Amino acid sequence: MSDTLPIAEARAHFDSLVLRASSARERITLTDHGRPAAVLINPQELAELEDALALAQYQARQAPGTVETVPHDQVRARLGLARRRRT
Repeated sequence: MSDTLPIAEARAHFDSLVLRASSARERITLTDHGRPAAVLINPQELAELEDALALAQYQARQAPGTVETVPHDQVRARLGLARRRRT
């Protein structure tokens, strides 16, 4: 379930809105002048959304033809490591 409230109204009920978001896993959208300004969600739900996004980004990078590589010398240079001498 989700609910939408103006910020001014949400101020008066903030403690109960946080409780609803955290325990009932409701999404509470706060609006400012009728436009969405923020969303209260359960921290676990946020973590799940972030994990899903990270997985989708990883899968997109691994798609055929999209793998980016960096030569070893460039990596060492970016890390400020001296070039190895061959012996």
